[in-house]
Amino acid sequence: MNARRKTAFALTSAAAVAGILFGTAAPAQAYGTLDIRYARVDTDDCTRLAGTLTVTPAGGGCYLYDSVDDTYFVKDAGGEALKVELRNGGTLVSKVEFHPNGETLYAYDTAADGDTVYVQLWTATHGSSDRFRAVGSPSPIDFGFAEGENVLVKIYDDAGGTDLITSYWARA
Repeated sequence: MNARRKTAFALTSAAAVAGILFGTAAPAQAYGTLDIRYARVDTDDCTRLAGTLTVTPAGGGCYLYDSVDDTYFVKDAGGEALKVELRNGGTLVSKVEFHPNGETLYAYDTAADGDTVYVQLWTATHGSSDRFRAVGSPSPIDFGFAEGENVLVKIYDDAGGTDLITSYWARA
């Protein structure tokens, strides 16, 4: 083999190995590529602090509309709420909400397709919570976080917590 062919072979082999190593670790395996939309909201005045979801001020709180049941964050001075929508081909397949008022988590599985996401919270004071499976009609999961405590919301594609889809900060 001449030097040119050896170099081409080495580059092709390296590209194939990199594709195998990195191509198998994509999040949300069942869906391929998810479109993730979110909003971090100051619940004192309904200001969107980050993300792209639209926030609408309403009496005593903030609305974030969606195709399932909408989201309403009650006014909570110093709180930063979080709503994350996961979409596959434009269809809402899951949504996760952290509500500072009451320090509650909602994890929705909005598509009856046999796949779901798992959510885990982390704070400096409390460490990591259990991982919670998103369900069709969730009940709020209450936490005893202190007012002003930063909360990291992690969303996984697996129950074991090895396939992280995304994570965002909120504040109790």
